[in-house]
Amino acid sequence: IFILLGYVVPQFNEMFENVGQALPLSTRITIGTGEFLRDWGWLLAVSTVLGVMALQRQLRNPKQAYRWHQRMLSTPIVGELVLKIEVARFARTLATLLQNGITLLKALTIVGNTMSNRVLATGLERVVGGLREGQSLADPLAEATQFPAFAVHMIKVGEESGNLPEILLQVANTYDRDTQVTLKRALALLEPVLILVLGAIIAAVIISILVAILGINELVV
Repeated sequence: IFILLGYVVPQFNEMFENVGQALPLSTRITIGTGEFLRDWGWLLAVSTVLGVMALQRQLRNPKQAYRWHQRMLSTPIVGELVLKIEVARFARTLATLLQNGITLLKALTIVGNTMSNRVLATGLERVVGGLREGQSLADPLAEATQFPAFAVHMIKVGEESGNLPEILLQVANTYDRDTQVTLKRALALLEPVLILVLGAIIAAVIISILVAILGINELVV
């Protein structure tokens, strides 16, 4: 699309100018967009790079990163996917540490450092504080984090039955499968949407040029 607008479309501009006929609005918009990309495309590229650098700089700030991650969790579909990935990572890592003889308190501290989402990592810090006060794992986990109710319930069952590592592995496997299903559904929906959107844009560009060319032919006739 960038090549079509920035290189192909401007080729017609000289022909249209020589005719001296008023062009349709859609054609003027298409040609104007093409000329802008040809003359100022570098500015868009630089702005994109600067925007990415600014975002990376913000994410290095703990407070800004917390806000970004909080927004991410509240975003439809994306937030659900991120939460499932983080829960699966939490459960699998904690199960592995417990199976290797590490105490629950120390294992939770380690797991908190592996969480990429700062909102969930901060919640785990409060869970660690609750454990130090003599609470169980499931209760503060439900209060301090956005963990799904199913995961919290399974962890509570694991604590009561004394099979917490095995239950955690089951939770991790469940959310890994859910993540794969969600990704497949999202990609299955995204592919036709992208095809339709790209096809509509290209068709609009071609039609806007053809309308102007047909208008010129009628004028010549």
